[in-house]
Amino acid sequence: MDKCPSCKQEKQGKYWCKNCKSVFLCPAQGCATENRNKDATECSRCGLLFEEYIRHHKMYRVCPKCKKKQGLSDPQCRYCRYWFNCPSCGHRVTSTSMLTCPRCATGLR
Repeated sequence: MDKCPSCKQEKQGKYWCKNCKSVFLCPAQGCATENRNKDATECSRCGLLFEEYIRHHKMYRVCPKCKKKQGLSDPQCRYCRYWFNCPSCGHRVTSTSMLTCPRCATGLR
């Protein structure tokens, strides 16, 4: 068995250590990004909140515009209507001030 890099105990799970609660791989479907920072609170690629997943098995992310929790599968923020991904092509929206998608020029208002 492999050992956890944080607590040096045997790994009991594929995605996170049940002993010290550090996350190795993002458990979000289609992401599986390796987490090298043991103190990270969210995934660097998809934004999944690790604490919510470990405690409640819920997949949430924080909206960068209004800072409220959203479901990971929601394409748009329920509160401020911020688009996480382009509704046409699926390109990731990286800035809260983008008015159009840089790939397909779809309006993001």
